[in-house]
Amino acid sequence: MKIPLKPSLMKIRRGKPKWIILHHTSEIYENPMAKIDNSKFQIQGLSKGVLELKQSDYNYHYVIEKINDEYYPIVCRPFVYLCEWDDIDPNINNRSIHIGFLGDYNYKIPEKRFYEVLAFRILNPMLKMFKLAPNRIKFHNDVSSNEELTCPGDFIDKEIIISMVRRFVVK
Repeated sequence: MKIPLKPSLMKIRRGKPKWIILHHTSEIYENPMAKIDNSKFQIQGLSKGVLELKQSDYNYHYVIEKINDEYYPIVCRPFVYLCEWDDIDPNINNRSIHIGFLGDYNYKIPEKRFYEVLAFRILNPMLKMFKLAPNRIKFHNDVSSNEELTCPGDFIDKEIIISMVRRFVVK
């Protein structure tokens, strides 16, 4: 299933990103393939969710998916286009890169390799490219107006993310 490419329906970023916001995919897509990450290729579950919700594109710039025994970052939306989150202040959202973790991390405990791939393949290059400090990495529930939101999940540990970012610093 292919998502039609409709850049005219997406808002363009007008400034450099100042925030990186982390999510899990179970928050907006009801499709079971978006809620449970197993070792099979499942990005098509997100595609189905995008089509069902009649969105212009994935609502993440990157998604990390586990395929077999490895985690892979997948580019979903070019970062020149904004992701649209109604519960995030536009002053933050319009200056953010959004990264989704395939699955529901309220029920799944991430492996060490998940954190390593997140830091090495996505976060550190973004921090270096946009000259951001690690404190600019936020969880969706940190910046959301929805106080009941647990995104990116109870089992995602920000301290581990920050320690992995420091471990893989790009100089």
